[in-house]
Amino acid sequence: MININKAHLRSVNEPELPKDKLEYDQAMHQVELKIGKLLQTAPPLIRRQTSHLAQAFGKGIRARSLLACAMGSDSLISPGAVQAAIAVELLHLATLIHDDIIDEADTRRGIDALHVKFGQKIAVLCGDYLFCLAFDLASSIPPREVDRNKVGSVLPSYFTEICLGEIREVSNTGNLALTEGEYFRIISEKTAALFQASFHAGFLLSDEPPEVSDIYLTIGKEMGIIFQLADDCLDFTSSPKKAKKPVLIDCRRGVMTLPLIHALQIDKTLRGKIERGLAEQELKAAVLAAGGIEYTRSKIEERRTKAEQLISALRSPDKRNRLEGLLKQAAAV
Repeated sequence: MININKAHLRSVNEPELPKDKLEYDQAMHQVELKIGKLLQTAPPLIRRQTSHLAQAFGKGIRARSLLACAMGSDSLISPGAVQAAIAVELLHLATLIHDDIIDEADTRRGIDALHVKFGQKIAVLCGDYLFCLAFDLASSIPPREVDRNKVGSVLPSYFTEICLGEIREVSNTGNLALTEGEYFRIISEKTAALFQASFHAGFLLSDEPPEVSDIYLTIGKEMGIIFQLADDCLDFTSSPKKAKKPVLIDCRRGVMTLPLIHALQIDKTLRGKIERGLAEQELKAAVLAAGGIEYTRSKIEERRTKAEQLISALRSPDKRNRLEGLLKQAAAV
């Protein structure tokens, strides 16, 4: 078991983060810099592994969402929000490490998956280390006001949801009878929970009035569901080069996604074909022919419209513009 260096954890809050408020782009730049440094200065026992992860930073959509939500009426962002955004991205990175092991994925973000390059055992421990680091970061962020919850007390409950969603998904592997409602329950936990956590933390670190908290939480959930729906489409329509990860991996694992669920409802012969054995490309063709992608895209648009309406109710034009851009990014198929 890795013995986490307490001095390293304490260094998270040392003067690398600015003390003054930042503009949005400055704040995101700080997030990327700090994550890179944390990964490259991990304890020597796992530094090769975490440095490998530092080679490919993702889109950072969760961190960007948190920072956008945390923007004050002056459009500036507090150092605490930068720290929270780092914590969320580290949590996300930890889940990706574990996901890739479960999925037996070879690549992630255009580089070798950690377990492929270094082995499963050390990859699991690296993921655990990043969880610890993220929670330490979050727990050290002071509340904006005495009557506001600490960000550190918010993130753990969301991570519990993420774990339950992952377990629920694995439990339903190959379940061709999975309903659309059950599917949405899974992705609400597995994917949307971390988006909602980002929006929740951003809200807590903003100067928004308490009565609008539900708007932020709902937008976060909707954006997370949209992101997963778009990812489900891309699994059928994208290429490994474009996606920077394997495609048709859900088919390979027997994971039930909305395009396939809809195709099974439309094509009553499809279930028997799958049970008898159907090649990945044949399954892809059947899903496309049954309109699974178009149906999933229609659900994306329904939820996008709802999220756009909620975003339009926010008082800051700059914040609205940022969140609308991120929503568009999440919905891209």
